[in-house]
Amino acid sequence: MIGALPESLIVDGVEYPIRSDYRNVLQVFEVFSDTELEQSEKWIIAIYLLFGCFTCADDVLQATENGFNVGEAVKEIAWFITAGAPEKEVLEKPAYSWQKDEQMIFAAVNKVAGTETRALPYLHWWTFLGYFSEVGEGTFSFIVGIRNKLNKGKKLEKHEKDFLSHNRELIKLEKPKTKEEMEQEVEYKSLLDEVLGQ
Repeated sequence: MIGALPESLIVDGVEYPIRSDYRNVLQVFEVFSDTELEQSEKWIIAIYLLFGCFTCADDVLQATENGFNVGEAVKEIAWFITAGAPEKEVLEKPAYSWQKDEQMIFAAVNKVAGTETRALPYLHWWTFLGYFSEVGEGTFSFIVGIRNKLNKGKKLEKHEKDFLSHNRELIKLEKPKTKEEMEQEVEYKSLLDEVLGQ
């Protein structure tokens, strides 16, 4: 039905109620940015986070042993997260991070929504996504614009260069470090401290 917000997903002909609040989808994004998890583990956790019938990841694993179709569930989740838009292969570097840019994103979304969305007890993901897609001029869109230009190797305007030189940490998006990379950094710092006598 036109204008309806989905509250369930269908897997192999069975309708499953979902946790449709935007916070659940943002948790899924956090899971997918975790470098310690395998891709299959991320999808199991995503199913648990979004499908109302599961209380933990082990429930999902048990259901798969009983014939629950994870592949179909993954397709349904992708459909839900993209609000029904066709999936596209992402080849470009990201221009924003839900984690790093959280405060700016919420400030921009709240401006569009006309309310503090984090204070709402419930907000459907598609509604939140609609607000997000309508974000106009502001700090967040300005920063995303600079990141897009940098990602594509385009020349920055003078005011963008000035902003970048004073706010490099705000502009820079780093790929999350793996556990091994973090351990190597600690090891290197410890070795450096030992050499320098600190």
